[in-house]
Amino acid sequence: MFSIMEIELCPTVSLLPETFNVLVAPVELMAGAINSHPELQRYKILFISGNYSRILSRLNRNITELEVRRAFTSFQLMTILEENHHSILIVEHDPLLYEDSQEMVGYLAQALKQTSREATILLYAPALDPHLEKITELADRVFCIYSEPAGAKGRGKAEARMAGEQRTLEAYS
Repeated sequence: MFSIMEIELCPTVSLLPETFNVLVAPVELMAGAINSHPELQRYKILFISGNYSRILSRLNRNITELEVRRAFTSFQLMTILEENHHSILIVEHDPLLYEDSQEMVGYLAQALKQTSREATILLYAPALDPHLEKITELADRVFCIYSEPAGAKGRGKAEARMAGEQRTLEAYS
């Protein structure tokens, strides 16, 4: 087994050995990060997806040293984590795993943290959701990269406001 050094997936995301990392980013960024780092194949990597993967179909065919497992329930994901023998785990977050077992979110977060004592964990999601927010409480590092909405470049501040942003009511300004 190779010793894992810091792995830089992109300029703003680096994975330290034996850490639990969460990455919230566009699908293209995650797939591109895996595709553009052939040196990742030096490690035993396990890619765990849920019911549906947005990443796997975007990976280059030259990514050959990636073992893939699917977890269709939160209990299956827990079992995969318990049986882990890989250096790096990339877990694609699937909020559907918790629909019938809300209480499993906390247990899964603990299992991810525990597994990170022996492997580098990257939990990936394209967007935050309530389950992921709870899981991130135990993460060592959290990276959030959001793409700028189409057409937002060059717009004025008033047009580029985010939904839910605090504003002054016109009646009081």
